[in-house]
Amino acid sequence: MSKILEMTTAKIIRKTQDAIQRNTPSFHSNVLIVGGAYAGLLALVAMKNHLRERSKLQKISVTIVEPKAGLLNILGVPRAIVDTEFAKTQFVPLEKLEDVDFDCLISNDDFVIDTLGKCVKPNNNDYIEITYVQGSITELKSKAAIYHLNNDTKTTGTIEFNYAVIAAGRNRHWPTSPIAHNYESYMDEMVDFRKKVDSCQKIGVIGAGAVGIEIAGDIKNKCPEKEVYLIHPHEKFPPEPLPDNFKELTKNSLERGGVKVMTGYRVKSELKEHELEFTNGEKLKTDFNYWCNNFHNNTELLSPELATFVSEKNNVLVNGFLQLTHPETLEHFPHLFAIGDLVELPIIKSAGWALYMGRQVANNIISLIFDGVLVEPMPDLTQMPKGMVLVAGDNELVSSLDGVLELNNKLYVEEYKDYCIGKIRATLGA
Repeated sequence: MSKILEMTTAKIIRKTQDAIQRNTPSFHSNVLIVGGAYAGLLALVAMKNHLRERSKLQKISVTIVEPKAGLLNILGVPRAIVDTEFAKTQFVPLEKLEDVDFDCLISNDDFVIDTLGKCVKPNNNDYIEITYVQGSITELKSKAAIYHLNNDTKTTGTIEFNYAVIAAGRNRHWPTSPIAHNYESYMDEMVDFRKKVDSCQKIGVIGAGAVGIEIAGDIKNKCPEKEVYLIHPHEKFPPEPLPDNFKELTKNSLERGGVKVMTGYRVKSELKEHELEFTNGEKLKTDFNYWCNNFHNNTELLSPELATFVSEKNNVLVNGFLQLTHPETLEHFPHLFAIGDLVELPIIKSAGWALYMGRQVANNIISLIFDGVLVEPMPDLTQMPKGMVLVAGDNELVSSLDGVLELNNKLYVEEYKDYCIGKIRATLGA
């Protein structure tokens, strides 16, 4: 057994052996994963798979902290908010994921304790100890994290760790980023938003990024009697570095689907009763406006010590192995990794890249624990083709990959029947 493994596993400390804990204990974990969306969950599953092939002399402890007790398919949310039957398929409770078993649950959510809790027990896994904390990290330091549970922000605990994976992602306006912490509350939010749409006739969607495009298209497709306006300050969209013919085809698809596209209109403010005032002096009265013009990376959880690794774009600075590294000062934390939407890399952020990074970082951390070496850098991103798939008007799929433009590619049409959640679960092995 390597010296690194001896050092880390010898420090496993649990304050209690109870499988389900409603309080906020402090404890040590070999690996802490902050965030349980695509990237964080894949990192957990990949570590478990790696450990099957490694020494089983002593368990490695892994803790994942995530407020939502399930896999939320972000790709499917634009449709889920207007199609409640479809919404039921886009949030998979943790207890329904295959081959993801927890040894310990720390939560004060009665619904989660009554559902997931029935499947949690000590020694659920032979070679790894997995703890799920249903809560949030409020401060991540270089060797420890402060956390609280969802329904009690005042009571905090401390998780000490040897390695940490920052997969906290980004937040958008509700309901694209649902507040829900479990399946029940998620469905309540989806139903509530659909009722909101039903009560309106004229709907404005501000911002023609991928989310705005798909929300405008899905609302019009599911509610054809509604007037849907997609408002964007620039002539072309989406903003990603993709060919103009892709952007033009996306716009044409939306317009064929009945969406009223307003390019070159920048919203100055939203006045009383949902009236939009534009910088050119014009106004548009709607019944409801959905803002899709920005997002916020969840970097505020980084302590002052780690905040120096946050770029001007509010991304986390990393090296080719996704370790926190400052390119100018060369400051470096070899045991801290960032993955997913947070990283400062020249890529189009996507579920695919998040899953890729989750697998890669798991590979490197397990190798560091057992062998003391990094084994897998990111590929040469200058040689990687850029692409995107969008659901536009009338459920049309507009895609561009390495300059190849297509409408309703047969493979993508099949994958998007469930908005890729089947493919994602297959990738997760869960």
